[in-house]
Amino acid sequence: MTISVQFIDQIVQNVMREMQTRVPTFAAATPTVMKKAAESTTESVQISSRVVSETVLITANAAGRAISLQPGAVVTPSGREFIRKNNVRMTSQVSGKSSSSIVGTFIVIGSNTAVHTAASAAGWKTIAASTESEAATLSLANLSHSIVACCGGEPSVVACLLNRDSAVRAAVISRATNLVTLTTVMSPQVVCLESSGWSFGDILRLLRSLATPSGAPAYWKEISTGSTR
Repeated sequence: MTISVQFIDQIVQNVMREMQTRVPTFAAATPTVMKKAAESTTESVQISSRVVSETVLITANAAGRAISLQPGAVVTPSGREFIRKNNVRMTSQVSGKSSSSIVGTFIVIGSNTAVHTAASAAGWKTIAASTESEAATLSLANLSHSIVACCGGEPSVVACLLNRDSAVRAAVISRATNLVTLTTVMSPQVVCLESSGWSFGDILRLLRSLATPSGAPAYWKEISTGSTR
């Protein structure tokens, strides 16, 4: 039996409709698209539908534009395919929220639609990088605003480049990493993910579990600049 993308979309939409009838606070299932006021030059739209399918994106005229999704929005397989084929950019700003509410910055080396979509759904700002060196530079530029996560390329290279700065703590993580132990012992400012093996759900759970670091642990012995030890 062959299961088509349209069939999967229909299942997802049916499930979301059922959830909305049980939880009154959910938005209506009918796709609602709101254009950003006075931002015609950015060609960006906000989508308030909680199920983002190809039909919703076509209705929003999203091809070649940046889109903002509601927190927890579900992008169906046909929606992801539309995003991939039509150069749709995911942004972290959502309807009713300003950029000051951004949780963190997610830097993606190369192209990974699932990562971009998950980061946006989690409320993270996404930035594209072409190399590990560029990713490290972008990470440093965004550290003052929020925690940074990086995915793609060789994570150990990104972490090494960042850790050359004595004021930065970067760690390489995998799906097997114990984040509780890592944050307690190290409190990293940047986490570098393995390039492959991360699904939409994996990324979403990871980002929602990360908290903005409050600084190095009290017992942490930072190395001062210029130290030879």
